[in-house]
Amino acid sequence: MPFVNTNTRFEPGDVPTATQLNAPYDQLATVSAGLNGENTATGWITWRHGEAGSTGNPVANQCFQYNNPTTTETFYNNTAYQTITQGGNPAEITLNITPEIGEVVRFAGSGMVGEHVVTIDYDYAGLPGGDKGKPNFYAFRLLLNHTTSGVPGTINLGEWGYSFTTKKDGTLTNSSNSAPEGQINWQAFAFSTLYRQTTVRTLNSVELQVKVFDNNNDVSIERHQLYAIRHKR
Repeated sequence: MPFVNTNTRFEPGDVPTATQLNAPYDQLATVSAGLNGENTATGWITWRHGEAGSTGNPVANQCFQYNNPTTTETFYNNTAYQTITQGGNPAEITLNITPEIGEVVRFAGSGMVGEHVVTIDYDYAGLPGGDKGKPNFYAFRLLLNHTTSGVPGTINLGEWGYSFTTKKDGTLTNSSNSAPEGQINWQAFAFSTLYRQTTVRTLNSVELQVKVFDNNNDVSIERHQLYAIRHKR
């Protein structure tokens, strides 16, 4: 940060020359010649760099957001990941950004599940091995769509699993005709992860997806949100 320290004092009756009057401005022109986009002064950052305030976006961050506030339940029993879509609106954010090498972008998803339809929380046919407890799970994924060297691709940013019921092990539901354990309904879900740019890559969009392990079960989803937070230079 440049400093101008030229401070000539004039006493009553002095007649300053043009050179003396221009000295502070000449020094400012000299010391500011090396200015660039970086600010390394101590204490330069304020709360406005990190908080949105009344402008909707903070000075230092760029926020991309998708929000679906519906309270209508939509059911999914797909066993491969599928983008959450409610009311014809896919849970997806268009980014179209090319971060600098080393830049970090935070991605986050959250929402509320409703009242699931659970038929099985234990795989009896697979006893004593195999997929014994897996039908009790459903999972979310954040999928990043990108273009690298002109070639489209995807990156799995992370997967997060949840349980349909309170089952803990095989002793809770111990026969093939037993009803599933108590369902876990009306539960919030939330997760976040970081992406670090390691090569020149355009980030096109990010999607919030869901799947179940066993298609006899339906996961219910209502309101949900998706965020991408990027710093701004």
